[in-house]
Amino acid sequence: MLKSVIVLACSAAVFAVVPVPLRGEELPAGTTVEVRLAGATGSRISHPGDRVQGAVIAPVFVQERLCIPQGAVALGEIESVQRLGLGLKHRRAGLTYRFDTIRLPDGETIPVQTRLVEVETAKERVDAQGKVGGIYPSANLSSSISAYALSFLYLAPATAVPALAIKFLIARSPDPEIYFPAGTEMILQLTAPAHTNGFSKDPPGLASLSADDITSVRPLLNSSLEPAATRESGHPSDLINILFVGSRAQLDRAFYAAGWTGPQKRSALCVYRMYHSLVQRIGYSMAPMGKLTLNGKYADAAYEKSLDTFSKRHHLRLWEQQSNVWLSAATEDVGYKFLRMHLTHATDPRIDNERAKVVNDLTFTGCLQSASLLQRGSTLQRGSTATAGEPARRAVTDGMVAVLHLNDCRHPETAAGVPADSGRRRQSRFVRALIALGNDVVRSNVVFLGFNTMKVFHRTEHRPIEADKRHPGAEQPPSDSLGTVQGTWMRPSVLSLPAAISLGGGR
Repeated sequence: MLKSVIVLACSAAVFAVVPVPLRGEELPAGTTVEVRLAGATGSRISHPGDRVQGAVIAPVFVQERLCIPQGAVALGEIESVQRLGLGLKHRRAGLTYRFDTIRLPDGETIPVQTRLVEVETAKERVDAQGKVGGIYPSANLSSSISAYALSFLYLAPATAVPALAIKFLIARSPDPEIYFPAGTEMILQLTAPAHTNGFSKDPPGLASLSADDITSVRPLLNSSLEPAATRESGHPSDLINILFVGSRAQLDRAFYAAGWTGPQKRSALCVYRMYHSLVQRIGYSMAPMGKLTLNGKYADAAYEKSLDTFSKRHHLRLWEQQSNVWLSAATEDVGYKFLRMHLTHATDPRIDNERAKVVNDLTFTGCLQSASLLQRGSTLQRGSTATAGEPARRAVTDGMVAVLHLNDCRHPETAAGVPADSGRRRQSRFVRALIALGNDVVRSNVVFLGFNTMKVFHRTEHRPIEADKRHPGAEQPPSDSLGTVQGTWMRPSVLSLPAAISLGGGR
């Protein structure tokens, strides 16, 4: 009997000192993770099996608990590469990434199964299997001109040669291969649940606004902020969704460290660069912005971020209301549209996503001293409101304004790819001209166009139609044309936790 009691007592002591495992968090399938590539990849320079990694630039929450913070690292490899080459085997270039591990700042590694769902502000599309597809080499203005000119070359050489020379100067063919420099931002989606111990700490270095800060900005939020900005024509436009407290120098340092640039002023050279971007299907990271006014005043500052297309970009304008206090309207351009007989950008109506993009990027740099979501004092509440002079297109918002107090930002955490140096030496004008001429000769002749047209018909007849969705909940694939529907995906923000939301005084 005594022996049994001793055994039970020893067993109880053992169980008492064994720690109970902490309850982990499950990241459900469909969770999105935003990453920024640390190195360049592309259909010319990458090979299957090449290792890739990117920094997580937006927090990942599960039931209001932070599970993956900014600064975590996503690790993976290039799964497949499809070079276009001469265009005889493939109709366009292709690239597939497979990210399989997320490493948290505390060293924990999370095995994950993911697929790529979008390359931010890119001309390339991502299909339902996560494969990046390059642009079609013959689907552009330059190739169309070349096809006609090369046809005339056989019939009337004296006419075709000058036409080709002019076309060579003003309408060079775009490069159909895929190239993503360091700093390219991607959105991944978990295809299966993943498990982590959780990351319960607050975002490092980001505190809620003080009571003094809230008191100082409250009069601006109580004033009418709708419509926030008006075009020169007087039609309503972008809504105010961010308020900055900081100097112009602090703003410049913070945005540039996060990979944003300032727009150039409109000029004849800018018009040429815009035309060049449209024809060659390349980006214009400093493209001019349309003039908007707030209470009759033009914007005092502006910033933008884009990759390799003129049709898509993140951007915002700022109006200084008092010394070092700025109201801002942040929106995302997602394509083109015709409005009142001229071509302009179509914007994503979910302006809270762009608000989150700005907040996340600046938090990543460490340039924010404090931040909170405050309820605006006007009648605008959760729901939607007309914007950009289009009663049928409404901006969807929760009615909150992000108030961001910047620090001095002397030594910011610079995002990958900033300054924009991908490590690939820029080719000379002569070499780029020869490549463009080669693309015209190889891919714009009658034989190539006819061969690819036959492949299009063949694949259309034998392949079922699949829905290519931008994000979970998206209703249709993204498009550069009018009428784009972006879906219902909401970008997570470091201000998503309830502690960051304040309706009145400070905490």
